[in-house]
Amino acid sequence: MSNTVKIVHCSDLHLDRTFNISNFALAMDRKNDLNRNFSTVVDSAIDRKADLFLITGDSYDRVTPTNATSVFLMENIRRLHDAGIRIFMIGGNHDVPKIGKYTHLAIENFESAGLARVFHKSDTLQQDVVEVNGATVCLSGKSYNTQDESTDPLKGEKIPLDGDYNILLLHAAFRGLGVVSSVPDYINQSPVYADDVVKGLTYLALGHFHNSFVREHRGCLIGNPGSIERLTWNELNDKKGFLWIELEGSKVRWEHIPLKTRNMQSLDLSVTKESGNLNDFIPTFLGQYKDQEAIIRLVLKGGISQAQYNQFRIVDLYRIAQNLFFHFSLDRTDLIVEEYGRIFFERIGTPKQAFERHLDDLIASAETEDERRLLEKVKDLGKEYLEEST
Repeated sequence: MSNTVKIVHCSDLHLDRTFNISNFALAMDRKNDLNRNFSTVVDSAIDRKADLFLITGDSYDRVTPTNATSVFLMENIRRLHDAGIRIFMIGGNHDVPKIGKYTHLAIENFESAGLARVFHKSDTLQQDVVEVNGATVCLSGKSYNTQDESTDPLKGEKIPLDGDYNILLLHAAFRGLGVVSSVPDYINQSPVYADDVVKGLTYLALGHFHNSFVREHRGCLIGNPGSIERLTWNELNDKKGFLWIELEGSKVRWEHIPLKTRNMQSLDLSVTKESGNLNDFIPTFLGQYKDQEAIIRLVLKGGISQAQYNQFRIVDLYRIAQNLFFHFSLDRTDLIVEEYGRIFFERIGTPKQAFERHLDDLIASAETEDERRLLEKVKDLGKEYLEEST
């Protein structure tokens, strides 16, 4: 067996994401950053004559994507199908409903249309065996289990090993082998472990972590391509792209193919009483970084006088920044005002974050164990509803 099986592996597309940008036209441009990069991945798969195309979860950013986004993804999946490339998909935590008994995934429409194989079940592994260039490839996978996020999705599962090459698709945190997540909240969500890898598994195709990593363990290549665009400030240093995998006999070759991402910069600026009028000082500093395609976060640090604080016109600063950058945000949590101390606190950006923080405060002040358990249940249920509605 010497014929090569060529694979494109991408994940965490998060198509139809709602960005915190008030200008509608700019918000649509930001969404198109995701569309553009996914189209690039598809173009590359077709140009390189890939045999298999894997998407390991979070194709959409929400369980009910808009019609325009659904059509966009359908058109690109069809392009792959028409080029003779077999597509395999699983649902991630953003694809799988979190509440109610209705468990249909939007990505199942691609299987209904005969364009892709979707391993839609969250409670058990599904599998398919296909022939590629004279070799049998056994692919298996399961979608993210939103009802039990703390449990290893491979617990109690027997990984199918029925092919010359055996590939497993999971949307899960990976624990071990020096892997870390650029988004700390993800590390405990649906964790799989290095010890879950069994002899005979050729490639463990992962999604969920937004930073890419590749490891080898027990003769198996473990790959996570990361997301296709920077979505949060935690991902500032991530290299975005997709994985190109070649299987040839006992050889497994891989390459991380980079994608062009929108420029994001976090700028630190120390201010003091000697900085003078901040309405002049800060715009002068920002002018050095003018880039109307860039997303900029300015982090103010240091201490200022009450007079400087009273003169500071933040509305005017944002107006100036609109003409310098694609999008601008200001972080003042480390700014100290004389005699007042730190008066700017971290902004709570979503109703879900506000709800969680309020419930955490109530849980911390609970007087009995029963009250604490009840509040924890309220928190879990409320999170599910708020996640489902965003």
